[in-house]
Amino acid sequence: MSPYQTPGLVVIILLLALPLWGAAGVLHEFELPEEPGTEERALTLDEALERYGPRIDESLRPRFDALGLSYPPERLTLIGLKEERELELWAYENGQPHRVHSYPVKDASGLPGPKRRRGDFQVPEGIYRLDAFNPNSAYHLSLRVNYPNYFDRRMGKLDGREDLGSNIFIHGGDASRGCLAIGDPAIEELFVLVADVGLRNTRLIIAPHDPRERTIFPIPRGLPEWTNELYQRIELAVADYATTRSVASGSSDAGEIQTAP
Repeated sequence: MSPYQTPGLVVIILLLALPLWGAAGVLHEFELPEEPGTEERALTLDEALERYGPRIDESLRPRFDALGLSYPPERLTLIGLKEERELELWAYENGQPHRVHSYPVKDASGLPGPKRRRGDFQVPEGIYRLDAFNPNSAYHLSLRVNYPNYFDRRMGKLDGREDLGSNIFIHGGDASRGCLAIGDPAIEELFVLVADVGLRNTRLIIAPHDPRERTIFPIPRGLPEWTNELYQRIELAVADYATTRSVASGSSDAGEIQTAP
């Protein structure tokens, strides 16, 4: 038997590698729900940024310039609206959020309500962070969401649920299995932008629909009682990003541009 087939050695290698993945925030060839990428050779994060970085100068940076915002911004907030099929991009300047763009969501599987278990194909709802880049995604590029977060795990324990699922992404393409699919041009922009700003400086809020337009209460029938607490948190979080839908708009290959005055 080859030494590379020794089970004990494989376990040791995996255990040694895990801290490196977490520290770098990069998923190279390891991603459970996605098939291997189609590249002949796996891209490093730096190579992916070099390849797709020009999209920032071509499309995203002019939006910042038009709003008088610095690039890269101090930090980002992304607001995913499941019913509206939108992913709003908000950038901070001098501690204030500014709406820069809204990406159409090509697909987001499931129904209103939080994700509760593996295989339910629900897009999570709540307040999250992004915690890893995947430059070799089967869906072009992807950014991993830190689902399940502390709230998800706490409610899972309360309900007696053990397998909550994992590996939720914002990715390219137009098909979703519990993720937010925003198309290839959009994920190229967002991938580079998040790399420039930093994973730790990027916040993600996912809501069943826009609570600035109408309340997300009462909760739909069949959802657990703790959904009330979750939706209170979501409404409070989204309230910091007041806007209307009567905003300036244009078009690009990434979809409709929506900016706040």
